Amino acid sequence: MQIDVIPARRMPFSLPFLTYSVPGEIKTKIKSGQLVKIPFQTKSLFGIVKKITEKQNEKNKIKPISEIIFDKPVFSEKQIDFLEDISEFYGTSLGFLIKSNLLPLQKRKITAVSRVFANETKTDFRDKKKSRKIKNGKPEMFIYANLDEKIAYISNNIDISRQTLILAPELPQIQKIFNILPLNLQKQTVLISGDTSEKDLFDIWLDLWTGRKKIVVGTRRAIFLPWSDLVNIFLDDEGNSDYKSWDMAPRFHTRDAAMFLARHHEAKLRLLSHTPSVETFYFAEKKIYDSNISCPPILPRLPSILDLKKERQAKNYGFVGLSLVEEILKIKNGDVFIYLNRRGAASYVGCRDCGTVLRCQNCQRPLTFHEDKNSLECHFCGNKRQMITRCENCRGVNMAMFGVGTQMAEKEMRKITAGKNERKVVRVDYDSYDITKLNGDENKIIVGTQMAWPHLNWQRIKLLVFLDADTPLFVPEYRITEDLWQILRSAQYNLPEDAKIVAQTNHPEHYIFESLSDPKNFYLQELAQRKMFAYPPYKFLWRACYGHPSQETAEKESARVYNLLLPLTKNDFDIKISSSLRMYPYFHDGRYWQVILAKINYKNYKQAAKLLASRLPPDWKTDPNPNTLLTV
Repeated sequence: MQIDVIPARRMPFSLPFLTYSVPGEIKTKIKSGQLVKIPFQTKSLFGIVKKITEKQNEKNKIKPISEIIFDKPVFSEKQIDFLEDISEFYGTSLGFLIKSNLLPLQKRKITAVSRVFANETKTDFRDKKKSRKIKNGKPEMFIYANLDEKIAYISNNIDISRQTLILAPELPQIQKIFNILPLNLQKQTVLISGDTSEKDLFDIWLDLWTGRKKIVVGTRRAIFLPWSDLVNIFLDDEGNSDYKSWDMAPRFHTRDAAMFLARHHEAKLRLLSHTPSVETFYFAEKKIYDSNISCPPILPRLPSILDLKKERQAKNYGFVGLSLVEEILKIKNGDVFIYLNRRGAASYVGCRDCGTVLRCQNCQRPLTFHEDKNSLECHFCGNKRQMITRCENCRGVNMAMFGVGTQMAEKEMRKITAGKNERKVVRVDYDSYDITKLNGDENKIIVGTQMAWPHLNWQRIKLLVFLDADTPLFVPEYRITEDLWQILRSAQYNLPEDAKIVAQTNHPEHYIFESLSDPKNFYLQELAQRKMFAYPPYKFLWRACYGHPSQETAEKESARVYNLLLPLTKNDFDIKISSSLRMYPYFHDGRYWQVILAKINYKNYKQAAKLLASRLPPDWKTDPNPNTLLTV
């Protein structure tokens, strides 16, 4: 007898498992999914049994496994197949995935698990053989207009006798979802996120594995728990961009990974949102997904649009409209939230005489002025320099700051309220990230970026201001307008009934603002643009990134890999590959970055993405379904 074992360590992508023999005394005990100990080079490793073959190839002498750690499998066969699928699709070591998703393997923990076995001898940890008939395998999109609709949908669709996974994009939303569950469901629920301690993770892992708990509410980390009887997957706030993992492997979108998980476990995937993503709206409209309604509802609290062009005509050249000042001063009780999508004092600094923009010497991004340090800083590579008074190009002294940053907005809010409706002004961004500032019942003005958003006490906010709504409208990234749409609609959904929203813009005619009272219009406009450029949902996007300290090496290597991948466009997968392009910023984290993009027909996108990943050298980063095309 011989077995294929997945070592619980990062192995080469091309070597997902190793083959071992099974000593005679334990042949009758070996099962797929068991945790075993294997000899590896000069030491021992943990591993997971993947496949058992009765006949052994006598020509090849292979080492025997050392021991079986637990008689009961720690992973179901379905979960192993899921992890293997994820490994191939995202070009990530299968052993790394196994190690990351096992319970902590200290000797004391292993002893504790053995005790659980002794006390729960009747529990069957293997795949359930119950008949499971799902009406159809389509994902279901459920659009809710308020909290009561969401609570009713989740409560009515949970089978408490089977396992259920409820996913949220961010840590603060996990507790909110738990709080809305009925008490009888809360007793069956555990919570998990990236901040879960090793001790708590061990308890959660064991509770789910032994069947003591049936419901998990968590972030994307929860996908990799030891599922054996999963029947329902809820993905709340489906359109939230934070579901995409961009900074560490595997770089998966939680929605995509949840689809893989649902398919392997024959579970029902339920996509919940007050504002679905453009892709999900399209797939529901085409009947690829089931849906409860055809169009997102008009949400209450429509924003007031403040036209900054009219402010200029009225001789107001500041970045805060006069009517907005009046609205801020009207608020006597409650908080005001001033939202900006950037930090610092100004988005960039330039010369009014010759038009030169001060850029980072490393990555060529515009530098941001920080008034408290009188410095210019790059928010991408961290490069800093002192503010200058003369243009380095024409030697002119007419240096100006363009755009609005959080520091400048904070200073302006203090000036506006001084001696009038004076209140505490706090700033929450990357430079001043202290969410405890948001606590308490003291009336305050909060100036913040997206970092503050998930931690807001929404019931205290009486006015929410999009101080500069224009920047996302003209950034050349295909999802950027949708991100603004999502956050505008999120504000409408979360704010209390007596709150107001004000959006300042130079382009009140833009379809994103007109669509707030006609949501379907946004999706139709956005889809028309994406169809023109063959972006999702018309084609599946795949990208590969490579960085090197030498610019010449980065360009040569990316050209070589492009030529390596190009022949794949001739097969039946309908793949179109771009030539190598520079990323933005080009120099980042000590390297020059190149990117290769592929557009793939959805019909065979999984096989095509796996094929592309299998051809990449190991020092390349694979990123299917990216949030950005060229931006790091």
